[in-house]
Amino acid sequence: MASQARLGRPTGPRPGFSRDDVVDAALEIGIAEFTLTATAKQMGVAVSGLYRTISSREDLLAACLERIAAQIEVPRPGKRWPDTVRAHAEAVWEMLERYPGLAGVIMGVPWAHQLFAAPVAQACQVLVDGGLGVEEAGVVLDFVGDTVISTHAQIEVMRSPAGRPEPPAPFPGHESGESASGAGRGGATGLEEASRFATISRAPALPEALTPNESWLDRGGLDRKIEIIIRGVAADIGQSSD
Repeated sequence: MASQARLGRPTGPRPGFSRDDVVDAALEIGIAEFTLTATAKQMGVAVSGLYRTISSREDLLAACLERIAAQIEVPRPGKRWPDTVRAHAEAVWEMLERYPGLAGVIMGVPWAHQLFAAPVAQACQVLVDGGLGVEEAGVVLDFVGDTVISTHAQIEVMRSPAGRPEPPAPFPGHESGESASGAGRGGATGLEEASRFATISRAPALPEALTPNESWLDRGGLDRKIEIIIRGVAADIGQSSD
């Protein structure tokens, strides 16, 4: 008796595209926005055909994140640790700029950060070689990563039209919903809405550094935050932050 094909494994001719092709199509749509239906349409194939190279949307998302992680520029060895911290922060920022919506995916998908283990481990070793202890290096990378990712996520909100629906959920079973800002005001950006609300709100005025301004469309206070982190670590270990 002929052996049966393994349950769940597609049979028939090999597809005319590769797993990398599917990743290309998904990333063209957007890391936070692609669906299997949209990806198949982008490629001009049936959704069922995708299952010859991927097993699920989660599998495709993981493949996309692996691709992105492989593109991160790891800080070069030979630098002092403060310069490595700055270089790592810049590399993470550039990655988030290249892939809009990635910050939300990393924060919203519990396992997403694990796909970045290789570049993070390399950056950690460069920090250790540059003068930090292993524990301090890990904490610094965690702190810097959280700071850069959360800052970029907020800036994406400020850049985007206010009141648009939230981006699609990063995995099945999570429904997107209407933005808390409501229906929006004629295409105003998040920053414009924040500025408008600040002028009419009866709440106490925020400190100047927290008041909506044009820098919130660029990097916000990211560079200052990174320098504060560096100075804090330097003070803790008794080294210069220069």
